[in-house]
Amino acid sequence: MPTAPTHEGTFTDGRSEDLPALVAVSDAGLRRSVEEALAGARLRPVPSGTTLEGPLPVLAVVDTAAVEAAGPDLRRWLLPSAEGSGPPVILITSGELLDVEDMVRRGITDFVLSPLSGTELAYRAALIRAESLAVRRRREVNNILRGKTRVISAAVRATNDPDIMADAVVAGLGDAFGADHVSLTTFPDERVPELTNSWSRPGSVASIPAPDPAQAAAVADLLWDNGKMLAARDHLDPECDTHPILFPAPRSAGLRTSVIVPLGHGDRPFGIIWLAGENMARIWTPTELSLIQHVSGNLAHGLVQGHLITAQRTVLARQRELDREKTDFVATINHELRTPLTSITGYLDLILDGSGGGLSPEIAQMLEIVGRNANRLNHLIGDLLTISRTDAEETRLDVEEILLADLLEQVLASLTPAAASRNISLTLDAAEAGLRLDGDREQLERVFTNLVSNAVKFTPPNGSVRIQADPLPGEAGAAPMVRVRVQDTGIGIPAEDQPKLFSRFFRASNATAAAIPGTGLGLAIVQDMVHQHGGELSISSTVGEGTCVEVLLPSS
Repeated sequence: MPTAPTHEGTFTDGRSEDLPALVAVSDAGLRRSVEEALAGARLRPVPSGTTLEGPLPVLAVVDTAAVEAAGPDLRRWLLPSAEGSGPPVILITSGELLDVEDMVRRGITDFVLSPLSGTELAYRAALIRAESLAVRRRREVNNILRGKTRVISAAVRATNDPDIMADAVVAGLGDAFGADHVSLTTFPDERVPELTNSWSRPGSVASIPAPDPAQAAAVADLLWDNGKMLAARDHLDPECDTHPILFPAPRSAGLRTSVIVPLGHGDRPFGIIWLAGENMARIWTPTELSLIQHVSGNLAHGLVQGHLITAQRTVLARQRELDREKTDFVATINHELRTPLTSITGYLDLILDGSGGGLSPEIAQMLEIVGRNANRLNHLIGDLLTISRTDAEETRLDVEEILLADLLEQVLASLTPAAASRNISLTLDAAEAGLRLDGDREQLERVFTNLVSNAVKFTPPNGSVRIQADPLPGEAGAAPMVRVRVQDTGIGIPAEDQPKLFSRFFRASNATAAAIPGTGLGLAIVQDMVHQHGGELSISSTVGEGTCVEVLLPSS
């Protein structure tokens, strides 16, 4: 069981090392006395002006001649390459002291009278050496701590799982800061999951007491608002326990020292991290507290972000599940509606053909209306199923090479009777008879049938619908395209409606268009199919003049 915090690493503590010390003393006899005193303090004298390799000097000893030669910046004169203020400087003087303020400005930290007597210089040099070693050790310990906390933070950033984050932090903090116990608790909060994670060093016997939830929340609020942490050097000293959460429960649990840091994000906390030791009092250094707070901040950010990502994934998974259920429902409804609808239209055809006997003209007309509406319902069911499959990304393309002119001629042939019944001219102008493209023939036939059918439907009698097909060469490295334009002399579409044309169930607002039957799904389906083929669809229209729909598709 550890009795003191340990920080594993490689230290050059220098206890058996003769550290360098600069000597700038002009008198040879005095210089020998200085060198002997420094050697007794385990310092290696180095004459000023020597090119140094390895560690910088921890001390400089100078006489008044060196001070006069150096001018106002003595330390820079001694060590031109040194960063910062340089080493402490001891002045050897015969009794004529400089002004104290002047000594401070020049960087002189102490003085010794000459001739040197006894071990005064050796004692002062040994003290400076010890202080230098202590500073070096603290710096190396802090560097090791920073390295370990970076590893903890990296482990937090590497996952979105809150339990993995919490386990990495409690174990990492315990190892890095030599604690015997670490606990992490989050309160009920919509930003993070509720966690209770703990770590104890193998062989430890005590434990961190479970704090009262209300008390823990109050401590977290207090610390968060003040930007502070709660540290107790020794639980055996009641004066160190500055908050009720630190007395008497930790002492009764067998703990000697503690640090509590709030865990939060934004304007309020949502938990605490508690580090504790069993066997001895401990002064927690500012560097240690700062690094613990830094890890706490990284964990808080990771928990909030991870919780958001997990929630988004849950919502997305649920949305996909609902989409599958919707697709299955639409497919079921499609089957359940089409089966009786097929029977209805079949018997209607038989009746209209006279299979059930003669019909009066009035009855025949009514049955034809029934038949037309049954066909409309059948098309609506098909459109809904197509939309559902597109949303579920279940649409597959049977790609083949298609001769565009043949495809467009078939579309025109199927729509010629409807156009002729209203005296609308329907023409095809294919600039190149051999234009080809790769695509799903059934889908592309549906695309152009829908566009030409719309043009016929929204063009008044005696109007015209013209279909043009021509190649577009690729520009700036782009692939060549095929352009198909469907131009009519119809009623046109109001400018304010045009941005909404590809929205599902949208119908144009002008009265003439509203009076013509339709579901508002056609253009949405057409746009999806064109995009699946890597193409583009655009519409331009002027009310009272007509509409032009342009389709761009990659050519073979």
